[in-house]
Amino acid sequence: MKFKSKIYLSYDDVLSMVKQLEYDVSKMRPDIVVGIQRGGVVPALHLSHALDRPMEVVVWQTRDGIDTTMSDAVYEALDRGNVVLFVDDINDSGRTLQEIIQACNLKGDYNHLIKTAVLVEKTSSIHKADSKALRIDDERWIVFPWEKD
Repeated sequence: MKFKSKIYLSYDDVLSMVKQLEYDVSKMRPDIVVGIQRGGVVPALHLSHALDRPMEVVVWQTRDGIDTTMSDAVYEALDRGNVVLFVDDINDSGRTLQEIIQACNLKGDYNHLIKTAVLVEKTSSIHKADSKALRIDDERWIVFPWEKD
């Protein structure tokens, strides 16, 4: 029997990771920051304030059942030619980011306007984020400070 432990991140860890992302993301020059509910809302809020950009929230949950709601503000921003930054806490399988990009592109070819940033990215992810604070090759569960253990 193999016992797996978890990796626990503190709020200070998260703030440090957001600071790392801030530098990369500022070069992308996003016009709007979009937090992917739930885990992406906290880092998106911090990036929104740091970059002085408006923030939106989208619901896109693939792990615990399908629940997807794209914000009209995101489509409007893309239609105007604005750079949209999607933020999540973890890019585990890559499915969430991949599906969001596909949904955005249903209304046009917006790949050049869509950027992604995550706090943690697993090396096994099928979609690589444009910016990540930590990239790991570890199958343990990551526990963020806003989650129940």
